[in-house]
Amino acid sequence: MCGIAGVYGIGDRRLIARMTNTITHRGPDSAGYYVDDNISLGHRRLSIIDLSTGDQPIYNEDKSIVIVYNGECYNYKRLREICEWAGHKFYTESDTEVLVHLYETLGDTFAKELNGIFAFAIYDSDKKKLLLSRDRMGVKPLFYAQVEDKLIFASEVKAILQYPELKREMDHDALSSFLTFGSILGDKTMFKGIKKLLPGHYLTFKSGKITIGKYHFDEQLPLEYNEDKLAVELRAKLELSVKSQMMSDVPIGALLSGGIDSSTVVGLMSKETDLPIQTFTVGFGREDDELKYAKVISEHYNTDHHEITITPKDVPGIAAKLAWHYDDPIWDAASVPTYFVSELAKKHVTVVLTGEGADELFAGYNRYKPFSSVFPLVHQAARVFMYNKFAKLFDASVRKDVMHTNTSYADKMEKDYLIKGRPVLESILRFEQEELLPNQLLNKVDRATMANSLEARVPFLDNTIVDLSRCVPIELKMNGLVGKYILRKAVKDLIPEAIIKRPKQGFGASARQWLGDKEVHDYIDGVLDTAHIMKEGLDYGIIKKLSKDGGLRKGRSAYNVWSCFVLELFYRTYFESDGAKVIEV
Repeated sequence: MCGIAGVYGIGDRRLIARMTNTITHRGPDSAGYYVDDNISLGHRRLSIIDLSTGDQPIYNEDKSIVIVYNGECYNYKRLREICEWAGHKFYTESDTEVLVHLYETLGDTFAKELNGIFAFAIYDSDKKKLLLSRDRMGVKPLFYAQVEDKLIFASEVKAILQYPELKREMDHDALSSFLTFGSILGDKTMFKGIKKLLPGHYLTFKSGKITIGKYHFDEQLPLEYNEDKLAVELRAKLELSVKSQMMSDVPIGALLSGGIDSSTVVGLMSKETDLPIQTFTVGFGREDDELKYAKVISEHYNTDHHEITITPKDVPGIAAKLAWHYDDPIWDAASVPTYFVSELAKKHVTVVLTGEGADELFAGYNRYKPFSSVFPLVHQAARVFMYNKFAKLFDASVRKDVMHTNTSYADKMEKDYLIKGRPVLESILRFEQEELLPNQLLNKVDRATMANSLEARVPFLDNTIVDLSRCVPIELKMNGLVGKYILRKAVKDLIPEAIIKRPKQGFGASARQWLGDKEVHDYIDGVLDTAHIMKEGLDYGIIKKLSKDGGLRKGRSAYNVWSCFVLELFYRTYFESDGAKVIEV
């Protein structure tokens, strides 16, 4: 896993070095550059595969095509055979070189052949064209901005901000999105003019013009199913996914929460090796945290288990650092333990497998239960209303008080995803897979792991698993009030019954937990009392009142206060400072 950056329109080695140096944490092992009259490409490498010859940039045979690449392609060996059969010559053993030759053979949309997690840039010097592309589910990030006739891109926004002519302005539409869902949906970022390349999309830049297209199109195919056969098929695909994602030339482990998803990954990993799997868990010193459940799985599979316990006292010391690493603010207070468990894992391994994605594919969250067939008389509008109460970060009244305006994002799911004839829960799952999953959960994991130079892989988001999930009938995802029904059936022999029958539980770290500590509460109050972001027209009066009058135990108030806190740290880091380093608060 790596970090990439570039500018099309300038050949400037000093600029591209400065851009890539801001994301050294994504690739501490080496740096590489390609600079010509009108193009600057940079790469920071975290060595995973082909340790001796895999440094980037990488070229085709006559060096007319060059690539910088962040990610892993799990089916690259088969694709390499196809390229060799077509006559291409290879000089490395890396998956990166395969992409160069696939581009030569298949053109701009060749990423549809890749099964993996990736973001890359290819420069074709003969056609004077730059191609950017991103993986189907948005596991790996990629951002870009056009300034006059130049295109600037990078794995993280902070690298783009090093371009001196880029004007730094807050995008209030993106702010509206954050104050609705706790993340910035669509292609926007908090910086006006800097955009995300959407998952499953590619971008070409030629003669000063951007063209964006989609290389992958989902089809929700009807499936004539037998429940038992479907469970067997899902299990087989999971086994292949985990096996392929254990591909590595460096030590590999797993983040283990003690829930079904990460336990499934650990169980399948254990079947692929005779050596103990290294597993990593974070706890919070409370009776309800997940250390005890993770220990059940660790003992069941005899893993080499590592634990870390954090408390609210750890929050003030890490908050500003997280604000810097995340670029755009993230509402989820679980970013704190995710960072610390990643830091722990990096002391032992370079790659971890995680359980992200299973809930969104197979209906695992409690917020999906109102859509169960157990409630046949509940009107669709009432179901959607109940979902929105769970899914939206700020109540409408609070959003209006903070921004003094209604938000155009409030009804995004209903407007863009509800399709006549499709089960409402299926529409919600698609909304979460395309919007909340990449912009919240995957973003959280990518930044926390890469901040520690640790690669995270997500077996549940393998192309084959995603494609199968789209065909699974909704009643086999949410069966009665049992979420992930078909997944539970597929892996029931892998996991102790105590884990299979566990009710769904969150990560265990929440804004309520952090704000329940007086030291943390006072620290956050102090930051909000001198909130600089109010220069942007926000009104934190209601938020500060919630924080000070004991209302944090009611509804979503603690989440509102925490979100405004991280928003304030973000503003100070990137609008009042240059974003080149962590600020002091």
